[in-house]
Amino acid sequence: MSIVPLSLTNKSNPARFKQGGSAQLLNCYVEEIGKEGKVPWAIYASDGLQGLLQVQGGNGGCRAGIAVDGVLYFVCGTQLHTFQLNGTDTLIGSMNIDIAAPVFIQRNRRVPPDVMVVCGGLGYYSRAGVLSQITDPDFLAAITMDFSDGYFVISSALSQWAIGSIDDAANWDGLDVATADSNPDSLVRVGAMQGNVMLFGERSTEIWSDVGNADFAYTRGPVLEIGMLPGASNSLATVEQSLCWVAHDRTVRMLGQGYDAQRISTAAVERDIQSVEDPSKINATSWVSNGHTFYKITCPDWTWVYDTTVSAKFGEPVWHKRQTNGRPDWRVSFVVQLGEKLIAGDADRPILYEMSPAFFDDAGDPLISTVVLPPVHAFPYKTTHHALYIDAERNVGSGQGRPQDVDPEMIVDWSDDDGNTFKTPRTISLGQQGSKLKRIQPLMRLGQAGPNGRVYRASWSAKVARALYQCSADIEKNTV
Repeated sequence: MSIVPLSLTNKSNPARFKQGGSAQLLNCYVEEIGKEGKVPWAIYASDGLQGLLQVQGGNGGCRAGIAVDGVLYFVCGTQLHTFQLNGTDTLIGSMNIDIAAPVFIQRNRRVPPDVMVVCGGLGYYSRAGVLSQITDPDFLAAITMDFSDGYFVISSALSQWAIGSIDDAANWDGLDVATADSNPDSLVRVGAMQGNVMLFGERSTEIWSDVGNADFAYTRGPVLEIGMLPGASNSLATVEQSLCWVAHDRTVRMLGQGYDAQRISTAAVERDIQSVEDPSKINATSWVSNGHTFYKITCPDWTWVYDTTVSAKFGEPVWHKRQTNGRPDWRVSFVVQLGEKLIAGDADRPILYEMSPAFFDDAGDPLISTVVLPPVHAFPYKTTHHALYIDAERNVGSGQGRPQDVDPEMIVDWSDDDGNTFKTPRTISLGQQGSKLKRIQPLMRLGQAGPNGRVYRASWSAKVARALYQCSADIEKNTV
């Protein structure tokens, strides 16, 4: 018998088939402690949610949002609202937009600013609290929109794109129209990055720069041989000074300085994207929390989150999964920084949340963090597992409230058939508040695993601080 350290995964990365491995981080992610710590890396619970606003009279989910001078403008169903951190919710007006098509919202530099909304061929703007539809006959039937260098930029289903009058959402000139025509592919989405307009086609991406021409301000520059998955216009999000999106080859790309669209998806992420039948259901957003910059893509069947900070540390893409209890995906549609708070919109309901690492549940629903370890094996031999030792944050009981929060536990189970089925779970007490000398007891007499090995799984959901530092096991290789 010997006690050996077990490998903790740093990401969700299941193999194509479960026999190859099913490593998973669900509602949790890794963070560097450094060489000064007990371990260089730890796994922490993802940020929780706290209800902030139930939109009165809201007629659908929260579809898009933007912070404008300390005020959140957001589209709820077919309505445009504002929200202030003092709790004030104001209905700006209703729009005759498609309830299911992607929604795009941006602001300009005008004082007070125009906040423009585009959805399904229609455009609206709010100016000084008054909502108006764009009726200029030169306004194209816009399906996507962004803002660049003083101009609202739109694209149509006919692969045309246009810019409005500078810092003016209402006025459009029929001469300020161009076509993405470097390649014979249709235009999927218009975007903006570092003062440039990005035209994402089905197979290529054109980069146009503002050179101040009198007749049309932009001129075409480099053309990238990577496009956007048709229909996936809502997969684009600004991540720091870069753009991330689902490309035409169903990979996820990040484009920053140098115009090198790097592949940041893993095979596991790409398999899930490959399974999507309707790419218009893919939604993306990004945010920064606790020093991590995240990019999230979601569809009705899953949610993946890319951690740019940890990926840079490891030199490889690091993703984890998010999931709302009782559904396969995460309920959040967008995340916006408003003052010192992160505001998240509910994709299906007229609800805004505050998101923070200080919240340990999902607005009343359990926030279940799960770590699935890589397989423990001694192939081609069987192994006997005498004990499992888990080093997790202890003595974290809430001191009051529900029994499961006062005396929190971790649930541990394991699979001896490659993660297809799991044994009856066991519980480990993490200790009540103030029990400084409390030891997390090992799990004993865990039986035998076959040549393919064993997969351990640990989950915890108590409303307390959560961290997993390391695991080890007393394992004997059976040579007979």
